Amino acid sequence: MNATGPIRRSAKGLAAGWRRARDRHGWLDHLVRAVVRYDEADAGRLSAALTYYTFFATFSLALLAFAILGRVLDDPTVLATVQQYLSENFPRLDVQALRDARGTAGAVAFVALPLTGLFWMDSLRSATRAIWRVEQYPGNFFLRQLIDLGVVAGLGLLLALSLAVAFAAERLLTWLAVLTVGPEALPAQWVLTAAGIVLGLGVNTLLAMALLTAPPRLRLPLRRVIGPALVITVGLEILKSLGQAYVNLTVANPAYQVVAGAAGMLLFLKVLNQLILLATALAATSTAGTVTDLAAPRPAPRTTGDIPAGPVSGTAAPVRHPDDTPTEGAQE
Repeated sequence: MNATGPIRRSAKGLAAGWRRARDRHGWLDHLVRAVVRYDEADAGRLSAALTYYTFFATFSLALLAFAILGRVLDDPTVLATVQQYLSENFPRLDVQALRDARGTAGAVAFVALPLTGLFWMDSLRSATRAIWRVEQYPGNFFLRQLIDLGVVAGLGLLLALSLAVAFAAERLLTWLAVLTVGPEALPAQWVLTAAGIVLGLGVNTLLAMALLTAPPRLRLPLRRVIGPALVITVGLEILKSLGQAYVNLTVANPAYQVVAGAAGMLLFLKVLNQLILLATALAATSTAGTVTDLAAPRPAPRTTGDIPAGPVSGTAAPVRHPDDTPTEGAQE
C-alpha cells in the first residue's frame, strides 16, 4: 500500500479548494496576483535601496520646511501644525531638534534636498516601474533628472497645500465651535477630533495617490488607484500606532535610546516603502480601466500615404507586457 497516497490526495484537495476560493473571491485572486508580482520584481530588495535614500530625504525635507516656514511665515501656529504632522507620521523623527536647528541647517537642507530628492525619486521611479514591468529608466538621462526633480517639487507642493487646507479647515471648525457650543463642550470635542482624523486620512490618501502615479509617470483611472492608495493610508495608520508603542518602550529604557532613533526610523521607512511597493503591485495587477505610460516614446511620424482613415492618437502608449492576460492585470 502506498503511504503517500492519502497525502497526495489531501494536497490535491487543498489545491483544488484554493483554486475555487480564488475563482469565487475576486479580491483574493487579485491579492495573490499582486503578491506574486511583488515577489517576482524582488520588491523586498528594491524597498531596501529605496529606504536608504528616503532616510536622508526625510531629514532634508523637514529641515527645509521648518526653515522656509520659520522665515517666510514666522507663525508659531503654522510651525506647530507641521511639527504635529511630522511627529504623527514619523514617530522616531526628533522634530523638536529639527525645529531648533532650522536657522543654521536651512541652507544645508536647501542644497541637500534636491540631491537627496533626486536619488530618492530615481530609486522610487525605477522600483515602481519594475513592478509595472516597463522600462525603469525611460528617455534621456538629463531630461529624466529634470522630470524627477519636478516630481519631487510637485509632491512637496502638494504636501504643503494639503497641510494648508487641513489647517484652515480645522481652524474654521474650531471657530464655529467657539461661536456655537464652545470648544470645551463634549460634542464639539468629538466633532473636532473626528474632523482631524478625517482630514489626516484625506491628506495621506491624496499623497498616496500621487506616489502611485507621479513617480512611475503613469496615468491611472481613479477606480484603479484609489484602492491601493487606501491600503497605504490604512497601513500607515497601523505603522504609526506601532511606532508610537515603540517610542514609549524606548523612552522607558535609556539604554535603548542610543540607537533607537535611527534604527526605529529606518525600520519604519523600510516597512512603509514595502507597503508602497505592495500597493503598486495591487494597482499593476488590477483589471480596472486603462493605464497609460506617459514616459513611453511617442510613435514615429508617418508620411501622408501611411496615415489610416480616422483620427490618430498622439498620446503615450498604454502599458502592455508580453505576458498580459485577462487574469494577470490586462490594461484594457
